[in-house]
Amino acid sequence: MKRLAAILLAMVCAFSLAACGNQTPGLDEVEQAIESGSLTLEDAVDQGWVTQEWADTYVEQRSVPASSKTEAGAIGAFTTTTLSGEKFTRENMGGVTLFAFVDPNDPDAAAFYQALVDGYEGVKKNGAEILVCTKSEDGNELFEDAPFPVIRYNDSLKSATENHTGMIEGLPNTACWCVNTSFYSAWFSAVEAEELANSAASFADMQKEMTGESSDEGNAMAVMG
Repeated sequence: MKRLAAILLAMVCAFSLAACGNQTPGLDEVEQAIESGSLTLEDAVDQGWVTQEWADTYVEQRSVPASSKTEAGAIGAFTTTTLSGEKFTRENMGGVTLFAFVDPNDPDAAAFYQALVDGYEGVKKNGAEILVCTKSEDGNELFEDAPFPVIRYNDSLKSATENHTGMIEGLPNTACWCVNTSFYSAWFSAVEAEELANSAASFADMQKEMTGESSDEGNAMAVMG
C-alpha cells in the first residue's frame, strides 16, 4: 500500500510539473518531485527551476550529520601519496584549504580542474591552499604540472572522510573549504575561478578568529607534485 502511494505521489508530481509548461514551478513542487524520484536534481538545474547553489545545498543538507560544523566536518588521520609518490598526511594540510575531489574521466573534470588552477594564485595570496584528490587510477595526466598537491583517494583517506562519502563519491567533481582540517563550507560541484580568492580570504579570516593565530601562521602547505 505504501509503495502504491509513493508511485501515485510520483505520478502526481510529474504531472504537476509537466502541467506547468512554460511556467516555472515553485520550489516546493520541485523539491517534492525530487524527493519522490520523478525529477532529478540535474534536470531541475538544467530546466532553470533551481540554481546550482540550491542543488548543492540540498545535497549537502542530506549528507552531512546534523551537528556542529567543526565536529561534523572533522577529517580523521590519514596517510596517502601524491601522484609523484610522496607521502601526504592530514598534517600536511593548511589551516585553510579548498579540498577538491575530482574524477579525471568525467567530461566536466577538465573545466573543474582548470578553474582551480586559474584561481590558485588568488587563493595563495589570501592565505589559503588548494588540495586535489583524484578518485581514479586512470586519466591522471590531467593533473600534470599541477601547481598544488594532487593526492590519491586510498583506503586511509576514504576512512578519514567516511562521514562525507555521499558528497565525495556521489558527485564526480566536488569541493569544500576546510578550516583546521575540518570540512566547513557547503559542498559545491562547480568552481568559479574569479570567486576563489574572495572565498579564501573569508575563510582565512574565519580561521584566524577561531584559532587566534596571525595571518602568517598555520596556513602554509608544502607544495608537492
